[in-house]
Amino acid sequence: MRLLALGVDHRSAPASVREALAFDGPKCATGLELLAQTFPGNEFVILSTCNRVELYVAGGLEQVPEPDALTELLVQFHGIPTEVFGGHLVSYHDEGVVGHVFRVAASLESLVLGEGQILGQVRDAYQAAVACQTVGPIFHKVFQDAIRVGKMVRAQTGMDQGKVSVASVAVDLAREVFDSFADKTVLVLGAGKMGEVTLQHLKGLSPGTILVTNRSAEKAEAAAARWGGRAVPFDRLGQALIEADLVISTTAANEPIVSLEMYQRVQRARRNRLALILDIAIPRDFDPRIGDLDQVTLYHVDDLRAFAEQNRLQRQKGIDPALAIIERETATCYALLRHQHDAGHVLRELGDHADLIRRRELDKLFASMPHFSETDRAAIAHMALRFQNQVLHHPRAAVRSAVTEPHHGHPHPLLAAVRHLFGLDSLKRL
Repeated sequence: MRLLALGVDHRSAPASVREALAFDGPKCATGLELLAQTFPGNEFVILSTCNRVELYVAGGLEQVPEPDALTELLVQFHGIPTEVFGGHLVSYHDEGVVGHVFRVAASLESLVLGEGQILGQVRDAYQAAVACQTVGPIFHKVFQDAIRVGKMVRAQTGMDQGKVSVASVAVDLAREVFDSFADKTVLVLGAGKMGEVTLQHLKGLSPGTILVTNRSAEKAEAAAARWGGRAVPFDRLGQALIEADLVISTTAANEPIVSLEMYQRVQRARRNRLALILDIAIPRDFDPRIGDLDQVTLYHVDDLRAFAEQNRLQRQKGIDPALAIIERETATCYALLRHQHDAGHVLRELGDHADLIRRRELDKLFASMPHFSETDRAAIAHMALRFQNQVLHHPRAAVRSAVTEPHHGHPHPLLAAVRHLFGLDSLKRL
């Protein structure tokens, strides 16, 4: 038995390389089909995300292709020269493959430690391979265990607790201030990259109204359309501030957009209703003195970064416990894979050995009894086969049952005992 993983991730390759190697959309199924046709008899899974592209292969020792052969397939499939990505490829082997996919599913190898999206992406990759019929007993075990271990790490270490991006921390703070958002109006200043990320996080709050304003009316309208909001002309910013209960400002303006005097007028028009302002722009969009006004809570980007850093440090405390869980589960999974693989080999040898003895004895009997009719011979042969199967039934069942339980010794003692009791050759691992 052999396992191999080959690919790139955010640590080994820049985004341009990862994008060039991506198996997005229908490319995943096409890639799996090409792998199965090119290297028959193996199992395959392709994990392709914005931060990693990895090929997983499992099979017999003589079946699994070498990394160079997989690299050549990537060249063929994507039509890009090896020089573009060859120096960025990273490979894992055998038990290392199991540990790697467990760490990936647990988000220990993610760009953002503890992020939850990768677990679903691992599940999707496995299900896509199942749909393409490129998964067998090895990867059914490995990927089902990876999903289970990913959930276990999150449940037992709390590594997914607390947001670690400024935009997500901003939204979490909003949840702490307001009990519900169905009757709230949210205003986002800025429609650039940070504004888009903020709008994405805000969508999960399901606010009553989302307003988007930007100096470029076209950008504001496009962002508002994407996230179910309403664009507001920039020259009507004052009116938008009066309507807004929550303001998140993300512009790249060179100087503050909202002065203390301007927001004092806004707050009077709002009749001093509670307002939360999250100014994540650099430089600041809001005069910091606005936070001193009654019923106004103002956080700027350094405040939010401090919260994010606290959460990041808290997540890091879970790394060692997570690694301990993964190390234990990896050893258990790989031991079971080896025992099950070896058990299959032993059972095939046992069956072949019994078949050889049965056929030999039948040949001797029929040679000594030439007067047996074809009907007699068929009946005797059928009886001998049934006798053989009944004799071997319990040993076979015991072997299959034993290798489903964790046992880290190798070879499994029961397999060695079966080989010895039935006179089979020394245990061989394919």
